[in-house]
Parts: sequence; structure tokens; C-alpha cells
Amino acid sequence: MFLRRLIFGLFLTTLSYSANAQKAYINPGVDTTDVRIKEVIQFYQSYLGDFKGKKLPDFNKYWSVEDCKNFKIPDPSVYGIGGDYPTVSMATVKTIFYVKPLSDSLYILKTTGGWIDSLKTYNLLYNSNHYIKKTKSKRLEFITPYQYSIDQWESKKVRNVTFFYPKKIKFNSTRADELINQIKKLEKDWNSPPIEIKYFYTLTYDEIQFIRGFDFTLGLGNADKPTGISNQTDNIVYCAGSGENYFHEVVHIYLNPMHKNSPLNEGLAVFYGGSMGHPLKWHIKRLQDYLINHNAIDLGKLDNFYFMDNYTNPNSTILGMFCQLAYDRDKINGLKRMMTYTSIKEILDKEFNIRPENQNEALRKLIYNYKTID
Repeated sequence: MFLRRLIFGLFLTTLSYSANAQKAYINPGVDTTDVRIKEVIQFYQSYLGDFKGKKLPDFNKYWSVEDCKNFKIPDPSVYGIGGDYPTVSMATVKTIFYVKPLSDSLYILKTTGGWIDSLKTYNLLYNSNHYIKKTKSKRLEFITPYQYSIDQWESKKVRNVTFFYPKKIKFNSTRADELINQIKKLEKDWNSPPIEIKYFYTLTYDEIQFIRGFDFTLGLGNADKPTGISNQTDNIVYCAGSGENYFHEVVHIYLNPMHKNSPLNEGLAVFYGGSMGHPLKWHIKRLQDYLINHNAIDLGKLDNFYFMDNYTNPNSTILGMFCQLAYDRDKINGLKRMMTYTSIKEILDKEFNIRPENQNEALRKLIYNYKTID
């Protein structure tokens, strides 16, 4: 949620820039006298220029026929730090700083992207890698980091989930079966058919971001913890730290499309799959302790309470607690009812009899009184 807030701020910033802001500077040292390098740069610049705010390029112009057949969004870096706004469109300053031939027909191009704040300080949003190949027909097209490093990966399909993992990891069938059993129950509860899912997992999130096309994205550099992100357009899970069972992101793929207007999608995923490697009750207990020691926090302005520390997201914990309370009361029917609401205000009013004028006091009481130990 913290990153989403920052993303929203960046989105507002980009509104003041024209489409020409998509053009990247070329760093001194990049050999633009090399005809091959120059052609690759022009290809990449054209691709950047076709991002118009939230509008995406025609991927058929830049990606292979096979990639465009298999994926609606063949570029895994488009939504690099979450949300539904392209990462390159958030960056108001972009610089190509590295272009190198890897062979006669393959090139790597590195770009840094960020924004300049009101103090004229440059803030780094991402460092990206793009692999560009020249086909036998002399056409340039992108390939994914996974395709580039495919010899370092294994894959295994279990039911409707195809797992992709580095060769250095030993596949854990027990963990995979646990995920599949949870999926089966989810399908039954929500009357959903199986969804074919591509599930990429690694040991660290740095490795996940690399396979998505980045050396760095905002948020990397902190202590390692289980982390994930899902692509609900192409039904892809990317996760690290929880091996073959990061159920949280699978829940997003199944249930987000069913509840496009619900403010509880993240809370529902936390209810089912926990967050950052811990179950919901663990986070509620930390939230209870935090609120006891921070009386100045106003839960009447719930949207403003989106950061505690790097281990518990207070906003998604509270939303998850709402789901848990509904389930405790009415099981799956309670959850389904909760997901029909379109605002937190409506949920507080109809489910918990909490009015705006006493929201801070009443919501604190609701949180304090939740039993985190069975």
C-alpha cells in the first residue's frame, strides 16, 4: 500500500508532462556511432514513445508473433512496481546508459528511470534491462529475460499451475500440493473453474524483478521477506520466499476479476493467504500493539494509515480483519456479501454499525477486541 500511494503521487506528477517525456536521454559513453547500436536505440525509443499514459503500445510491432499469441502483455516489465499504470510512464526522466551486443543478433539495453522532486533531487524509480534480437528476416524484436536465461530454469506442471523456478532450487512437491488443495477449495467456494496459471518463484525478490526485466525497482534494497505480485491479465504469479505456495497472489488471480469494484480485494487475499510470509492473525496482533503505542493515529482517516514498517501493512491488515470477521460470522456467505460493497464507509456502516463521527474510537475498539489467539 505504501508503494501504491507513492505510485499514485507519481501518476499525478506525470499528468503535467507531455507525451514527449517518454523519449529517453542517451548517456555519454553509449556508442551511437555504431550503426547496430544506433538501430537498437531507435527501436527502443519508438517503443517508449508508444506508451501514452496508461495506454499501451501495439505489442505486435515490437514482440514476436509467438509472444503476442501467448500473452496479452508480453513485456513483463510494463507494471514493474504494481498498480495499473505503466512503470515507464511514471518515470518523467529516462536515460539509456548501456547498450551492448551480446552476439551478432542479440543486444542488451539498460535504462534508468525516475523523477525530479520539488527540491530538484533526482529519485530513482527503476533500472531496467531489455533484450533485443535481430531475426533472420532482419526484424528487431524484444525477448523476455526468461527467454534469455531459459537454460537456468526448470518447469513443472501440477494440475492447473505451471511452476517456473531456477535450477538451483529443488522442487517441493508437498508445498505444490498444498497450493493445489487450497486452489480446489477456493474454486468450490466461489464456483470458479480452474484457471491456467504460470507461477514464477525464486529465493529473493531481487531475482524475481530480474526475470521481469529490472536490476532495481523502488522498494528493493530492504531486508528479504516473502513477497509477490500477480499479473491478472495473463494469469502470472511472481513471488519469492514462500516457494511453491504463495497462495495470496493466486487468490488475486481468481477473485479480483469477480469483484472489480470492491475495496477489499487486498484484504481478501490477506485473509486467505496472509501477507509477507505470515498469517493474518500475526499481523493483527502487531497492529494491536502498534496502535496502543501510537494514540495519535486517526483511524477516522483510514486511507492515510498505510505504513507501519516493512513487515506489516496496517491498511491491508484491517481490510483482512474485516473479511475474517465476516467469515467468522457467516462463513463463505459472509465473505461474498462483503465483496458486494463498493466503499469502506458502506462496509463499516452495514457490517459493523460504525459511523464516520465515531470511526476512530469504534474501529480501534474493533481491532483491540479481536482475539488473535484461539
